[in-house]
Amino acid sequence: MPESTDYNNRKIGFNNLDNFLKIAPLIGMTVLVYLQTLFPSKTDFDKMEQMMYGIEKQIIEIKTLQSTVAVNTKAIQDIQQKLQALEIQIVRIQQNN
Repeated sequence: MPESTDYNNRKIGFNNLDNFLKIAPLIGMTVLVYLQTLFPSKTDFDKMEQMMYGIEKQIIEIKTLQSTVAVNTKAIQDIQQKLQALEIQIVRIQQNN
C-alpha cells in the first residue's frame, strides 16, 4: 500500500503546469536565438552571393583565357614549323650557290 501513496505524490498537478508555462516562452526564445546563430543573416547571405558571382565570373575569364592560349599555342607551333621549313629552304639555296 505505501507504493500507491508514493505514486499519488508523484503526479503532475496544475502547479507544475503553471510553472512550466512560465518558463516555456524563455526556453522557446532561447532555442530560436540558437537556431538563428546557425544560419547566416540576409546581409551575410547577400555578401556570399556576391562573392560567388565574382568567383563564377573569374572562372569564366580563366576558361576564356585558357581557350585563347590553346589557340595561340597552335598558331605559334604552325609559325615555328613554317620558319623551320623556310630555314631549310635557305640552307638548300645557299648550298646550291
